[in-house]
Amino acid sequence: MREALTYAIAHGAAEAALEAARAEGARICVAVVNRSGITKVLLSDDGVGPIGIETARRKAYTAAVTGIPTSKFADFAASPAMALAPVHLVDADLLPVPGGVPITVDNGEVIGAVGVGGADGETDERLASRALEGLKDLLA
Repeated sequence: MREALTYAIAHGAAEAALEAARAEGARICVAVVNRSGITKVLLSDDGVGPIGIETARRKAYTAAVTGIPTSKFADFAASPAMALAPVHLVDADLLPVPGGVPITVDNGEVIGAVGVGGADGETDERLASRALEGLKDLLA
């Protein structure tokens, strides 16, 4: 098992997402959580309301504990297989909407996740993925 997600990695991911959003003119909140879904870093740009903040946290949590992007989890949650056990009954913090991506290391192990809230789902997911691009050197 790899070391836990460090503050340097978590903060680097959050800063990368925030910078990418600002370059696009978007106002977002970004949350980075460890593999258990515990918040390590939460950065919220000016003007982001409480819904953007909470959705960022829950998207990061969902990506960390499921190990998949929240867009894929949303597809799974909407499938007929989940009709008998809706995700909100399994875990009230799971949020099946785009905008969360797991942080993985060399062997595919999930060490945390990034969640973005405040824009539309497609934008949130793209910005969360951009946050991972800047982590390659920190994860080596």
